[in-house]
Amino acid sequence: MLGLRLAKENIDVTIVDMGVALDTKPRATHYASTAVQELAKTGALDDIRAEGFTPSGTCWRKLDGTYLAGIKNAVVLEDPNRPVCLPLNRLGKILYDHIQRYPSAKVLWAHEVISIGQDEQKAWVTCKTPEGEKVFEADYIVGCDGANSKVRRALFGDLNFPGKTWAEQIVATNVFAFLFRND
Repeated sequence: MLGLRLAKENIDVTIVDMGVALDTKPRATHYASTAVQELAKTGALDDIRAEGFTPSGTCWRKLDGTYLAGIKNAVVLEDPNRPVCLPLNRLGKILYDHIQRYPSAKVLWAHEVISIGQDEQKAWVTCKTPEGEKVFEADYIVGCDGANSKVRRALFGDLNFPGKTWAEQIVATNVFAFLFRND
């Protein structure tokens, strides 16, 4: 998403990804209004809405299915920032399709970050690739590499970086949709 936002501003961006293709295992599936506001800035929100759906509501349940609480979305169904549901792998595909439209952007697969560095003039990232190690230089390097972030570890050490991972499951969310018929 960040790469797409930069490319839309005609800023050269190179995305390095250690995967060989888009991740096909969805994790996130629905996005609240704050995320939708950011997705709208990519120019891809119409495509995301066309492939996904807006839930009639969201509820929280215990692991055994017992209903705890819920929110009905009826009051926000026409809001431009209304929630949208779409598995992350399908969202990624839409964003990837959009970024490929920009000549200022390129995505390099099978590029695993192994180190980063900077000096007064530039920053760089060293990647392990099928062709061997490669170094990429830029004005800025942004790490968007998730929970096992090599960039974060390079900056803050193996266990000494900001943030917390919860050991236990806090809450499960479900979405529900109501179908209304006029019989």
